[in-house]
Amino acid sequence: MMSFFIVASCLVVAGEQPASPPTNPGGVRTFAEGVRIDWPTLTVEVDAEVALRDGPLELFACSPQTKEHESILVVPARPLHIFQAMGLIGLNPGRPVTFDEKQDRWLEPTGDPLELRIRYNDGRGVHIEPSQRWVKLPKSSASDPAPVLNWVLAGSRTLPDGRYLADLDGTIACLVDFESALITLGSRHSADNEELWLVANTNEIPPRGTKVTLLINSRDWRPTVEVTLANEHTAGYEGQLHTAEQLAEVLRPPPDDKRPGRLILHFGGDVSDDAATAFVEKLRKSGWYGSTETKRLRPKNPDKYRTFAPG
Repeated sequence: MMSFFIVASCLVVAGEQPASPPTNPGGVRTFAEGVRIDWPTLTVEVDAEVALRDGPLELFACSPQTKEHESILVVPARPLHIFQAMGLIGLNPGRPVTFDEKQDRWLEPTGDPLELRIRYNDGRGVHIEPSQRWVKLPKSSASDPAPVLNWVLAGSRTLPDGRYLADLDGTIACLVDFESALITLGSRHSADNEELWLVANTNEIPPRGTKVTLLINSRDWRPTVEVTLANEHTAGYEGQLHTAEQLAEVLRPPPDDKRPGRLILHFGGDVSDDAATAFVEKLRKSGWYGSTETKRLRPKNPDKYRTFAPG
């Protein structure tokens, strides 16, 4: 994988010895302390904790003892390790916001497009929320749509002495301009306190101290597919019933399409949660590649659901 050479160079400048390029081992594997790779869905999982629920924001995620007063999440893992894990799943960095002296102007950040989500368990079940749901514009109302967060892998910078700048500044996922950003938005936003453009969406964020997992993956997914589980063995898709094995084959992308897929599996009252989970597992074992969300159809509460993937 070409992105491994990016990872290897980071290890060298950090004074560590690079390993051989890893093969896809399958499953969820620990990469470093607080960092895992979910290989079936090509998702980097990062342990985090809710640090802030209200107020203006400079970051979505930061390192401990840096900017917790302006960041929703605090992440104990080393930013360099998060960067290396993203390289191993095929993501390529661009650059943080940069001043071009020749053009005498600031250049916008670049990098592979990312999706950031948060997974947590509040005792009533597992939730996976898009990052944009946890932020809002300062004067927005509850009915206003969430801001669009076009995350990119900026990649931070390595200093001449070999130190990784995001390790020093703790700038893991930035909502405003930081030249040290590991992850940031693909457009410029001022870091001046008077011009901060986002605040925490308090009503959507669980209590401070809640342990969560930050999920990082490519934003370039295949289109979402929705199917309905007719019984514990078959699901309906495009007017036909398929076993898990048949469905995995029907949904298999062309060989040159490496993007993960997304599938929503609807099931009714005659199908148990255990049967839905078993169908998902069969689907994965048969080659389904991507995330799978199951939604129980209930007349009184049709939006009630549990999420089984990624992770």
